[in-house]
Amino acid sequence: MNEANIQSSYRDVIEKNGFFIASPVGISMMPIIREGLDTVKLVKPSGRVKKYDVILYDRPNGVHVLHRVVKVRKNSYDLCGDNQVNIEHGVTDDMIVGVVEGIYRGEEYIPVTDSKYIKYSHRRVRSRLRRKIKYYFNRLLVKLKIKKS
Repeated sequence: MNEANIQSSYRDVIEKNGFFIASPVGISMMPIIREGLDTVKLVKPSGRVKKYDVILYDRPNGVHVLHRVVKVRKNSYDLCGDNQVNIEHGVTDDMIVGVVEGIYRGEEYIPVTDSKYIKYSHRRVRSRLRRKIKYYFNRLLVKLKIKKS
């Protein structure tokens, strides 16, 4: 199945059933979403998505990505994975396939309205700059150690 068929399938399933259960691949949304362990319930957005929402969207190259909204702009969104430090700019409403309504961790269902989840989301977005500084500082240390050797 090519990417265009997959894209329409996700959209079609959400449109037909009202939701889609997905098993995300990759580490960009760790620690809240773990590859091979957790699944997410995606629903059709009702209007514009909000800061802190996690959305599934299509990049121009056809790749599907699950990231958190860190800033809402007039005509686009800025996004970042919880386990990443660099922001992706320019995601538009027409690129959005679905928004996460909840996360399944084994038998437990965590809705995005859960107070602990909301606190986690806010804390994760606020800590991005600190994590970015730490990441680049660690990279600098590695480079300095390599030059010393």
